[in-house]
Amino acid sequence: MIKKYYPVFIALGLLILGIVLIQTGIIHQKAERVYDITRHRNISSILESKTLIVGTTINPISFYYHGDAKAGFEYEIAQHIAKKLKVKLQIVKVANDSTLYSMIRKGQIDLAMNHFLSLENNYTKDFEYTNDIMKTHVTMISFSNHDTAKNDIRNKLKYSKVYIPTKDFEHLPKDYILKLLPEHSIVYFDDTSSSFGLMSKLNNRDSTILITWDYLYQLSNLNEIHSIKSQDIPTDNQMTFILARNNNTLLDTVNALINQFKLTAKYTEISKRYLSNAELLTISEEEMPIETTKVKYKRGAISIYDEIIKKYAKQNKLDWKLVAAVIQKESGFNTNAESPYGASGLMQLMPETGKKFGADSLFNPEQNIKAGCMYLKYLSNYWSKKVNDSTQVIYFVLASYNSGQGHIIDAQNLATKYKSNPNIWFDNVELYLSLKRDPTYYNDPVCKLGFCRATETINFVKNVSARYRIYSETIK
Repeated sequence: MIKKYYPVFIALGLLILGIVLIQTGIIHQKAERVYDITRHRNISSILESKTLIVGTTINPISFYYHGDAKAGFEYEIAQHIAKKLKVKLQIVKVANDSTLYSMIRKGQIDLAMNHFLSLENNYTKDFEYTNDIMKTHVTMISFSNHDTAKNDIRNKLKYSKVYIPTKDFEHLPKDYILKLLPEHSIVYFDDTSSSFGLMSKLNNRDSTILITWDYLYQLSNLNEIHSIKSQDIPTDNQMTFILARNNNTLLDTVNALINQFKLTAKYTEISKRYLSNAELLTISEEEMPIETTKVKYKRGAISIYDEIIKKYAKQNKLDWKLVAAVIQKESGFNTNAESPYGASGLMQLMPETGKKFGADSLFNPEQNIKAGCMYLKYLSNYWSKKVNDSTQVIYFVLASYNSGQGHIIDAQNLATKYKSNPNIWFDNVELYLSLKRDPTYYNDPVCKLGFCRATETINFVKNVSARYRIYSETIK
């Protein structure tokens, strides 16, 4: 008789278990979407705590590590906001956007970076959105092995293969993207590659078009190649910070600060630095005259700081001409040089690095050179134990000096994983460092530091090693 009621008992048991789980918060997806504004910090709470907590993923625009410095377009805007509020900026790094959304709902962070707001996207009503910090649009890139400058990309769409990297368009519905394209386009939604990955794969393929974001196209060097042409697709997309719904005092304050900042020269400078490949052009122009400098150094002098360089190079068992080559590239022997990322002095040291190696004032030539030589020696000691060839050690030291040791270790790990030589720089570790621009690689579990703006480091190694060779050949 009891067996007859087993299904009823089971159903009642499951119902009671569900109620208990919901009450204890174990099942919380639905409850999480009900905002309790009292658990979110308003502007008064933030000012009282003297800390602004901002969440982010690691990516080329929001936040990443540049050597020993924190960097990113959104990061610098968040820094500006914190500075104006006279509070400390606390960065919370997470793996993906869904984690950011959850932390916003729970009141664990005040703002979240890395969000594109599309007017066509319905779920954007879940949160509050600041005024835009950057506008962008979708662009079509036409690949060809001949000059397409006079061709209309839209005419080619009807018979071209169109690739769309879904990883870079997760904030736009697929149906919306398809509406932007002519009928009968042959469209492939690629779930495995990012825009950067597809740019490499599709380059020089005729009748092939890539749909991507304009800022990603600008960050690549494709716009310098005459056989590649882009054409914008009219869209209204904005990058914003997001915050909890109904947190109006924080929203109003941040909006006012964003509006003010966008009118400044600093905003223009960081926009150019992070959203274009201007850095690549500067480096390539600087490298051009290097061979013409040989005659200058035949007299045996490189700079007015030669004696200081020789003193601390000798103490650290370094070739003083290598140290001089680093200084030439870093600051051009300008003691007052400052980088946008916060590095200072002749050897462009970050304050934390300078302090670690005993420099109280990075603008003091002797203190800067002494600390810089000690840092180079530290890197040399590390890589000498990992890499047997002394010439390769120099390349690894220079790369680490520029981008930070962690990024080079990541690139080594990638090289090992993909059966390349982890102890050879050129065409091996260098290649995998360059791939740390691509989410497919910088999100790999073997990478600990994520995205790296690797082009500067690759050029740094080439430039400094070439200059060191010239110094060695001409100065006795």
